[in-house]
Amino acid sequence: CPRHNKNIVIATMAIEEELAAKAGGSSLPLLAGLGLVIALIVLALRYIQTSDKVKAVTETNTKSGGSTAGAKKLDNKVTLNPQADAAYLVNCLRPDSTPLGILYAIATTPDTVAVTSKHLAMAADLRDKKRDHLKGKEKEASHKSMDDLFDDDDDGWAEDDQDDPAAQAAKKAKEEKEKEAKRLAKATGKDVTDFNKVKLEGVDEGVLGQQWVMDNLTKMGVWPPPSLNETFVKDSKFDLDGKSVGAMDHPGVQRNLIMTMGRLNAKQLNTHPELTAAGPKGLIDPTYFQATMEYRQRVGQMLEATLRMACTLRSYRLAVSILDAIVMFKIGLMSVDGEEQLTWFKDLMAKQYGPSGVPKLVIEEKFLGVPTPEPSKEAGVDKTEAEKKEATKNKIVQQIMQTKQVTTTDKQMALEMQITRQHAESFTKEKLAMCQRQGIPPQIALQSYREAWFILVRAKKVSEDGTPIPEWDGALGDAKTSAKSHMELLKDKNDPLYKMLEPASIKSFEKEFESTAHNMENKIVIGWPFVISNVAQKTGKVKIHLPPPLEAGKYEFNVTIKSQEFLDVGEDFTLVVDVAKGVEQKDEEDDESKKDK
Repeated sequence: CPRHNKNIVIATMAIEEELAAKAGGSSLPLLAGLGLVIALIVLALRYIQTSDKVKAVTETNTKSGGSTAGAKKLDNKVTLNPQADAAYLVNCLRPDSTPLGILYAIATTPDTVAVTSKHLAMAADLRDKKRDHLKGKEKEASHKSMDDLFDDDDDGWAEDDQDDPAAQAAKKAKEEKEKEAKRLAKATGKDVTDFNKVKLEGVDEGVLGQQWVMDNLTKMGVWPPPSLNETFVKDSKFDLDGKSVGAMDHPGVQRNLIMTMGRLNAKQLNTHPELTAAGPKGLIDPTYFQATMEYRQRVGQMLEATLRMACTLRSYRLAVSILDAIVMFKIGLMSVDGEEQLTWFKDLMAKQYGPSGVPKLVIEEKFLGVPTPEPSKEAGVDKTEAEKKEATKNKIVQQIMQTKQVTTTDKQMALEMQITRQHAESFTKEKLAMCQRQGIPPQIALQSYREAWFILVRAKKVSEDGTPIPEWDGALGDAKTSAKSHMELLKDKNDPLYKMLEPASIKSFEKEFESTAHNMENKIVIGWPFVISNVAQKTGKVKIHLPPPLEAGKYEFNVTIKSQEFLDVGEDFTLVVDVAKGVEQKDEEDDESKKDK
């Protein structure tokens, strides 16, 4: 329902305004995952997101008068090629890619550049139209008396259809229809020719936009973008009107990089005195700041896609860098490391949610072995005495199963964790209080909650004293493919992602896994997301299936849990599993084929 979705957006914006104000200008999300809205900009631009009038001005061509009235209409459509976009992105990635390098790669993908370039063309078109509109007003005022003279002249040349009653009637009906449309547009706030309410940097005095952001990034020492020349972007070329240019010479790429650096330095920009003064006055350029909101949403989606690429390639180092980039981009930080950032984050959480409000996952129970039976009834449902006894019985059965010997022929193992969200109560209490202060129905705001975490599992074979055995080749699961490297396996499977990889990219990931020691530290067994959509949920069980080793022996499985929302709140632990040689079972399909013969 559009109205319902709009209510959720408004509720989110209102809560984030209060949250950002309490955070001293930071834009850490209260309702995580919906996009971080800069509080001061929201204050000035709320009408942009909700008003069709301004949206129409920024997204389509106006029909105002002036010298461009008869100019060719600007096509606001962009032809995208997701396949080429994904191919570009995956070939920018390497096992040792940094978070900044990943964000730069996303900023320069063909589709991202195409969308931003179209925004720039539309913004330029709007500026031209507004300048013509302003010139037209000046000309109209200077020639008002002359216009009155012409209006009184009834002896001018007659039009061809002047004496045609039908044509006159049609003309009059058209004029009345246009007048009625204008009256309706003004009454409903959809008058796209009302340039007075659209403030543009470079046209209207004191308006802040892209140039203001770039100037302040330069003063802060983060423009041009740090380490840009250490990434693939340095040698990349982009088409600009038939010419091949570098990243910093292409307006679309430059804007994307400005928006990226602006996001990573949001804490400083949001509290800038000039922005705090311009916001309440509405002196914010919508053609830039509205585009930043759309850009942030697009980057968030592409970061998720990039994380899936890393898991397909089984690169632990790349996956960790992407998860760090996600947190940096959501919170607005140049790095996830350093005591200053960690102290700031913890102080911010304590200020917003109280001493117990710092996000924390407590892993109370963990198990890795043969899969355990699922409970017959959903957690949280009241149980009868008989059901409670049955639950106790199931728990005993589970404990017995946990002692069952894992073998090389088991179909799968299960990683199970009982997790407690230490911050659940504080988050819920504060959110409900904010809803009450803002006059927002709690159910609408709470429906928007999303808290994402990601689990990365690695494995290594160890001796009885725990010393790693480097000779193990990392084989898990299907014995038919165990001897192959992961890149060979992707090639044989005709994997779509592998087919996008250029030779240099393939070589870099082959090198990552060329030694067994690297396999142990850098190869992901499985990557798995889990998302909390109920802010009040305090406990829950996470269960992941993974293949058992093909060789008998002792194994350590390293489990890393990282947040996609918060800073330095992850968990790491190790589970040890003894695996025995299993008895090969006959293939049922082979038995059936023998019977047929």
